[in-house]
Amino acid sequence: AMAPQAARAGRSGPRPWAAGTMEQRWGIAALLASCAVALALLPRGALAAKPGQPGIGYGAEAQEKTAKTPVVKWGQKPDRLYLTIPLPDVTEPEIKLQERSITFKGRSKGQEYEVKMKLLRGINLTASTHAVNQWSVSFDLPKLRKEPCWKRLLKSKKTYPWLKKDHDRWYAQECQNAKELWRETYFTKKMQGVDPSSGSEDEGETNDDGAPPDPKAKERKRWEGTLEEYRKRAVPRRKEQAKAKRRRSVGKSEL
Repeated sequence: AMAPQAARAGRSGPRPWAAGTMEQRWGIAALLASCAVALALLPRGALAAKPGQPGIGYGAEAQEKTAKTPVVKWGQKPDRLYLTIPLPDVTEPEIKLQERSITFKGRSKGQEYEVKMKLLRGINLTASTHAVNQWSVSFDLPKLRKEPCWKRLLKSKKTYPWLKKDHDRWYAQECQNAKELWRETYFTKKMQGVDPSSGSEDEGETNDDGAPPDPKAKERKRWEGTLEEYRKRAVPRRKEQAKAKRRRSVGKSEL
């Protein structure tokens, strides 16, 4: 009977927070209530962690979120590229244009977005423009020269779900006309015995992507032609000479 009484006595002993007068207790309660109100009024990302420090509360969640890749729609003409990123009310946009790459960062409706694209070929940086409006971010990118339309936008041959063709900015007839003109120029030079890769920048043969010929490919072709000439000049081997003698002997016997 003594043990339960001792346990009850221990539970009913003095508590630290209950010490003091009634006025002190009310003061502590008011202080705790004001702290709770202040925490509730803080912005959602106010407690975000600094680099190298652990996050607290909602800040840890905000720190763990990663930027999403936005949808990119692209169209083209023989001499221009058109890109559209359909994000409304973009804030804090960061756009970097290079001759063969485009980088975009921005925030839309509280979400971070980021994308970097390595282009198939170069663009004219001095004439390139971009605009951020209420509904999207758009790019007008002149190519380095007028040529048959690109078969793809990016250097990589992979397919990406966020990259889509903009049919409203795809000028198929102009692309077809440029392709036919390019081929006509190529075959005309071939028939004239002229190297198609020579001449103005807008002329010459193309590869599978409609690009100008690769200088290394031309060097390789020239080297193969040189090897073929040397093979023709080389002295025939003994087996080939023996075959030639047999042919001649067979011809004489038939006569």
